[in-house]
Order: sequence, then structure tokens, then C-alpha cells
Amino acid sequence: MIGLLQVVYGLVVTLVLHGCSWVTGSNVYVNKQYDTKPAGKLAIVPLTRLGPSLPCTGKCPPLEQVTDQSFQKSFEGFPGEVQTVPMATTRTFFEGKSDLLNKVIGIKWSTEDLQNDPSLRKILSGEELASIREELGNANLLLVPARFDLIPYLGNVVGHSEFQLYDLDSGSMIFSSLRNMTVNQAEEAGRGLMALVLISYSKSDFGKLYLHHEAAGN
Repeated sequence: MIGLLQVVYGLVVTLVLHGCSWVTGSNVYVNKQYDTKPAGKLAIVPLTRLGPSLPCTGKCPPLEQVTDQSFQKSFEGFPGEVQTVPMATTRTFFEGKSDLLNKVIGIKWSTEDLQNDPSLRKILSGEELASIREELGNANLLLVPARFDLIPYLGNVVGHSEFQLYDLDSGSMIFSSLRNMTVNQAEEAGRGLMALVLISYSKSDFGKLYLHHEAAGN
């Protein structure tokens, strides 16, 4: 049944793409004090604050399920460059450690912080960093959705995202990418479409800003 719902939802999103438009804006920060290391294993903090569902024409699976699968599929697009910890593993880990989750997704860096090597070590204890690495299969990279909002507005859905990539060994933030988008599709299908597009951009930004691909497709 879940598989059928996913197919139906996927068809809805595919059809919507042909009749929608969006306005986008972006902003990127790259930590110039960070020395890039070879990619290893990436853990992605799951989206846990997606808000209440909207009416759905047809059948829509839970958005948490949709976003987990989108992250997993998107970041498997870097074979031989980075390995991704299963989203089921990261969701179980962070949902079982709500205090740690709140610390990670609640990080706000000032302009001064960004000029002085922003690091998870300023927010988390050494034990907390170690637990993330060890319980997530010795991951050495952490992608954090510091903001991910899907807001219905006048028949549209407005999306705001900020993804931050961290080195789990040093704690340093590697980059941050922000996007603001509006898609002219309403209801839950619009929220789903917006979520998938924002996740696709997070994958593209990872390819460009960390793996240094000249043109990382969405």
C-alpha cells in the first residue's frame, strides 16, 4: 500500500511540474578557513518539523516519508565519492535524542561567528559529537536542515531552506546555503513539490560547494 501511495504521489508531482512556476533566491556561505578533506560518509539530519498536512487531491503519503526517500535517492547520486547513512538510521537516532536534535537544527551563526570558523564544538560537547559519529556508522560529514519551512500562501506554497554542512571530526562548518522559493501549486501536493525541489537543490549545492563539481544537476 505504501508503494502504491508513493507512485500516486510521484505522478501528482510530475504532472504539477508541467503547470507550475516558481521564483527563487539563494545565498551561500563557504568557510574559507576550512581545508577540504576527501569525502567519506555523510549523515543527513531528518526533517522533523514539517507542520500539519494540507488537504490532498488524491492520495499523499506522509511528508516525512517522502523527504527521507528523496534525501536518500538524491545523495546516492555521488557513487564512489560519498556514502550516505540510511535515513531510517539517522531518523531513529535523532528522534531518540530530542535535546541533541534541537541543538543541531537550532544553530544560528552571527556575522562575527562566520568570520571565525563556525564550529559544532562551540555548541555541542565532545561526547555529543562522538555519539553522532559512532552511532551513525562513523560518519564524518553532517548535513543539517537549519531551516525548512513550507508555508501555504494565497494558493501558493512558499519555501525557505537553509542547509549547513559540517565536518564531524573538526566540528567546522564547511558551507551554508539558503534558498527562498514560491511555487504556484497549493495544498499538500504543493508542499510535497516544494520539499522535493529544496532537497534537490541541497544535493546540487553539496556537489558544487563540497565535491567541487562544475555543474551539479538538481
